[in-house]
Amino acid sequence: MRPPLDALAALSVLLLSALPAAVVATLDTTPAPLKPCTIHSPSTGSFIDLRPLQLTTTGTKSQAASNVSYRARGYDYPYNFTLNFCGPVVESVENVDGVARSRWANISAYYHDEAGTTYSLGQENHDLVFRGRKLLTNYTMGSPCPDLDEDGNPILATARHVAANTIITFACDTSPTLSGRPAVSFIGTPDHCTYIFEVRSRYACGGTTSSGEKGTLGPGAVFLVILGIALLVYAVGGVVYRRNVMHQRGLKQIPNYEVWSAIAAFVSDITIIFISSCTRSMPSIGRLFGGRRGGYHRVGSDDRAASTAATRRRVGGGGGRDPDAENRLIDSYDEEWDN
Repeated sequence: MRPPLDALAALSVLLLSALPAAVVATLDTTPAPLKPCTIHSPSTGSFIDLRPLQLTTTGTKSQAASNVSYRARGYDYPYNFTLNFCGPVVESVENVDGVARSRWANISAYYHDEAGTTYSLGQENHDLVFRGRKLLTNYTMGSPCPDLDEDGNPILATARHVAANTIITFACDTSPTLSGRPAVSFIGTPDHCTYIFEVRSRYACGGTTSSGEKGTLGPGAVFLVILGIALLVYAVGGVVYRRNVMHQRGLKQIPNYEVWSAIAAFVSDITIIFISSCTRSMPSIGRLFGGRRGGYHRVGSDDRAASTAATRRRVGGGGGRDPDAENRLIDSYDEEWDN
């Protein structure tokens, strides 16, 4: 039974009205919540993900398993530093000065003095921030700042009540030598309480989008979604129109059936020409597809010639010609012609 025209028209209108809503949904620019240790650059809009820099004892897809965190030499400073990014250091720290034992597992930067005491430079932090064009993160709540500097000179008495902290700047560097691990450098400490480091890595360069995250669509996926919806509307609307307005049935209900039919015929002709040329150029293929002559031939003419030759051989006994047999053969052809 034919569906009512009004129902089919309503279906077509519904599909057409769904297209703008789908486009808006796929192009929704509302920013998704950022993952830890990720950020969008406010100046370039690039997406930066520093999670591949994190070292763990089990390893990640970007870093091999490690029992040693990143090291930074102090050079003219009397101590060397140990730190990690986007997580605590992988070492088990003990005897941390001025930090509760419950927070030892979350230390992300520290150093040891000559006596073996551990001084925390801050707890782990997953938040990134831009200061102008500089990408930064900081660790806070470290050990209390010292009373004396490395030269033994007294520091302000109020400094003892301030916890050590760390400022880390990240710089883009695509050098092949930094394809795996970053370059970590100690910049200095102005008051023996705030420690500044620079990290150079290709992961600080950022990318165009965060399409690698689950649940997000990149530009290519958005284009395919829009294209799929448009093709669906074209197909359904075309069938409805040709069936109810042009009263077409069967394959002729397909939108632009004449065009698609011409394209199919053209492809078929090209295929036949290609196969024919191949059979003529390669005799083995010609014998496989074309029989005795190695190509296409007229079935009627060849079969008629073969039948006539066989008849003559049977009548003539395979040797010389028999006049009576030839006369009978001619008479039979005359009778067939008269009939």
